Amino acid sequence: MRLGRSVVVALLFCSSGNVWLRHAMCAPPLTHCKDSAFRTLPRLAMAEEKEFQPRPGRIRSSRSQRAKPFITQALAAAQRAGGGISRAGHLASHRHSRFGRGRVASERANRLLTGRSRLVTVKTRVVRHKARSAPLAAHLGYLRREGVTRDGEKARLFGPDTDDADAKAFGERCQNDRHHFRFIVSPEDAADMADLKGFARELVGQMERDLGTRLDSVAVDHWNTEHPHVHIIVRGVAEDGQDLVISRDYIKQGMRARAQDLVTQELGLRSDLDIHRSLESQVEAQRWTQLDRQLVRDGGRHGVIDLAPDPSQQPDQFHALKIGRLRRLESLGLAHHVGPGQWVMDEAAETTLRELGERGDIIKRIHRSLTERGIERGTASYVLSGESLDAPVIGRLVDRGLDDELKATAYAVVDGVDGRTHHIKFPDLDAAGDSAPGSIVELRKFDDARGQRRVALAVRSDLSIEAQVTASGATWLDRQAVARDPVALGQTGFGAEVRQAMERRAEQLLEQGLAERQQRGLVFAKNIIGTLRRRELEALGERLAAETGQPFNSSAAGEYVTGTYRQRFVLASGRFAMIDDGLGFQLVPWTPSLEKQLGRQVSGVARADGGVDWGFGRNRGLGL
Repeated sequence: MRLGRSVVVALLFCSSGNVWLRHAMCAPPLTHCKDSAFRTLPRLAMAEEKEFQPRPGRIRSSRSQRAKPFITQALAAAQRAGGGISRAGHLASHRHSRFGRGRVASERANRLLTGRSRLVTVKTRVVRHKARSAPLAAHLGYLRREGVTRDGEKARLFGPDTDDADAKAFGERCQNDRHHFRFIVSPEDAADMADLKGFARELVGQMERDLGTRLDSVAVDHWNTEHPHVHIIVRGVAEDGQDLVISRDYIKQGMRARAQDLVTQELGLRSDLDIHRSLESQVEAQRWTQLDRQLVRDGGRHGVIDLAPDPSQQPDQFHALKIGRLRRLESLGLAHHVGPGQWVMDEAAETTLRELGERGDIIKRIHRSLTERGIERGTASYVLSGESLDAPVIGRLVDRGLDDELKATAYAVVDGVDGRTHHIKFPDLDAAGDSAPGSIVELRKFDDARGQRRVALAVRSDLSIEAQVTASGATWLDRQAVARDPVALGQTGFGAEVRQAMERRAEQLLEQGLAERQQRGLVFAKNIIGTLRRRELEALGERLAAETGQPFNSSAAGEYVTGTYRQRFVLASGRFAMIDDGLGFQLVPWTPSLEKQLGRQVSGVARADGGVDWGFGRNRGLGL
């Protein structure tokens, strides 16, 4: 290589986070450096026509360091001196939280950690209290549902000084707050810990010391997932009555560091075997892992991950695991072999792996839900995003729950009549309906009052198809049998079960004289749906009249329905509400809007189809 007289000058303005490069032939040196960490700048000047082989880098630097171009090393130097480098390649100062409690404590907590510290995942959400936000009481109620504890019983909230915290009282205290915090704390080795509740109490106590205030909080431990975890709810009010503002750094790092330190104190540091096993399980994982993050760090800014053996360097004890992971990513098209022992990870690797991880979680959820109900379905029949289908989704509800326990988004698993099993996501748990597993549901899509597209699960029958076969009322099976355009039934899965149930139901109707077989097929009695519905309502009305001592009054089209909404009944013919006017009662079709009026006076006009036009919110003052 031949170099003429040249001077390469690099100015590093570390205080502003900018790097300036200038190339000049025989140019005088530039000496201005504003507050730079480097007081003097290296200059390279070689005699003209002199042969030499350059090897940029420090003496005894590693090959991976030498492989980096000068600009990369200059940027790294600027970053070490105080400048930050964004993903887009721009230089910027590091962004640290400049307000909120816990800034200093976050730095102190991170100093306690080592590479052998126990691992803990902390997820956080700050929920602002708005008119349209889901109430905290509903979230607390779901956290205390049955089947989430270690013994399968209904969960109980606990606090710093009690094992049975009052959820209602806590919700009332939070009612007028500006916000509250939701934390999910999941130690990797939670199953080995002696007392998850005690760990949560210690963590909250440490947070109080870090934040300099008492915290009003409740928590609950969950054992219904692969990784046991603790939900901690903290009021957004400090001890002095002011809004509790926590530093972003403490939320992102400080709290996790405190949790890791507590687990490490109990279980001890991770051994080489523990670390190796943890990383070994990540080699074939179809999700974004800790091993992937390390590979990204190994690649540095130039992105080349150099794992070729280097005799001058200490051997990497995780070398084989890294090679195995890169080969796995290469098979997925997420890493590319660019040279001997060298790889480059695809830019979309993290996004793709996170999507694959979510896909795997959904498949596990569907399989677990079906297994718990004793239903066998092949994975080929799984539909992972049923909410995106244009075709209607109708079937048997298998499971319902929270998809994201922090955001309170929901999911439902529906065993469809089309022979497929659908996983459907909803914006909240209310949209997933309130019927029990086994009920018949349908996915509805509609525009709300603001014109936004929404999805919700509508209940078509609270009864399972097995219960509908012998039911006395008008069932969903009956409506399908007489419908002009019934839903299409698949040849396998739940579609085949519905077809068999309809045949058994037909035999029941034949015995009751409500159907007969003719040459053209099965013929049902005229107005069979109305007949079955009336029979069921009359039977319920007679029973309630005997219990209450009040007469049962039927309502005709055009008549006023008025009284106090007392109770909801689930029948084969649908859901009905009991309206008590003091002299008797009526049974009318129930609607979701009516449930908010429980125990209140309601009024409306009966329609010809049996429904009622309710007058909620109308003015009842005197008028002409």
